[in-house]
Amino acid sequence: MSEAPKFIVVDADTDSREALYQSVNARLLAEGAVRDTFLDAVSAREEKYPTGLDFGHCQVAIPHIDPEHVITPGVLVCRNAQTTPFCAMDDPERELAVRLSIWPLVTDPQNQTDMLGSVISLLQDEQSYQQLLTGTPEELQEALTGVLDAISSQA
Repeated sequence: MSEAPKFIVVDADTDSREALYQSVNARLLAEGAVRDTFLDAVSAREEKYPTGLDFGHCQVAIPHIDPEHVITPGVLVCRNAQTTPFCAMDDPERELAVRLSIWPLVTDPQNQTDMLGSVISLLQDEQSYQQLLTGTPEELQEALTGVLDAISSQA
């Protein structure tokens, strides 16, 4: 029986993508959720495969990493007081101003597609985006039930 997926909220105030990565990495390491290879791996992957998405009503990033860098499945929601530049997934030359990033922590690669689909479906709704950006950690966890369910099916 594997443990329930971790749900982590980080409220950051960083002025660069690198500082945001460091803030998220520090929290994930403190939670025992990732290996010490996570920071370098997520930075390298974002350079090669940008994760910024423009939904019209919001711009969000979904940085994700290969399962070998993750110890415990879960999801981290990072709300930044400032916008952070992320390149668009569909147009890497275009920079998006992102305040909300959702970091899936997947230990089974077969669950990554379902989990990413759950995140994208949720973000297509402007009200859900606002809730993720301003809600309490409990409200965020409730909003992300489908994402957590996709991850917990890894057991």
